[in-house]
Amino acid sequence: MGSRFVIFSSLSLLLTAWLASPSAASGQVTSEPPQKDATTGIQSYALSSPYQSGPTVVRVILPKPLIAGKRYPVLYVLPVEPEGSFRFGDGLEEGRKLNLANKHQVICVAPSFKVVPWYGNHATDPKVRQEDFVLKSLVPDVDQRFPTVADSEHRWLLGFSKSGWGASVLLMRHPTVFGYAATWDAPFLLNGENHGKEWGPIGIKDVFGTKETFLAVLPPTLLAGHADALKQRRRLVLGVGVDWKSHVVGMHELLDQRRIPHAYLPELLVKHRWDTGWLGPVADQLVDLATAP
Repeated sequence: MGSRFVIFSSLSLLLTAWLASPSAASGQVTSEPPQKDATTGIQSYALSSPYQSGPTVVRVILPKPLIAGKRYPVLYVLPVEPEGSFRFGDGLEEGRKLNLANKHQVICVAPSFKVVPWYGNHATDPKVRQEDFVLKSLVPDVDQRFPTVADSEHRWLLGFSKSGWGASVLLMRHPTVFGYAATWDAPFLLNGENHGKEWGPIGIKDVFGTKETFLAVLPPTLLAGHADALKQRRRLVLGVGVDWKSHVVGMHELLDQRRIPHAYLPELLVKHRWDTGWLGPVADQLVDLATAP
């Protein structure tokens, strides 16, 4: 709690300074160097994008030490809450505690979003285009700033709940950008009819705008069009949790029906948070898939 408060107090100052800068006035992407937290080693900077309503914080953990001339895979740790909210814990902080950057020799990146993240594009609002933000702002910026291997095989996605859903959708919709995705306790089978009276609960309507836009990117629908590409190699990790167990089991069965190889971890039945012990096994499995011969 203390370290996170320090980080976001510093980031609020960073954003305030950015808003007063010439780059903010012109709408250009900021190029200021990241700030580094002396306690955690997490680097952070404000990223401007036409696809969000204002600059958002990107946090990064680099392997230590960086080896001169070496380039690293990138693990995108996708948040489940809007910027500054940590009701379900902090994925990047848990990754830091697990020493993922050094253990797996990866650059860990956690973006943030003004609106609750579902990793989609709004039907009408140009400032709520989270998919475009990831593809057109975040990934190019990370590749420019840091020594990355800038290809799909070395860009990996990791998330749970909403961000696990988003990781799978980004993988299936953009296989030339992302090579692998790890998910845990994700609501794969939401379809606009099966979760309450409203078609777009838990932030879905805020991100997609219309039911039709949401239905076009449902994971089961995308599987139908991407089955052949996913059959070539295991690229997806499914971890089963408590809250969305039936959805993950159902997705696993759909993948099996289509003979799509994947990693399946059915026994991670812990509380629906970042900090309950599932992250380490899921991240390890993701790296195993991505580094397999």
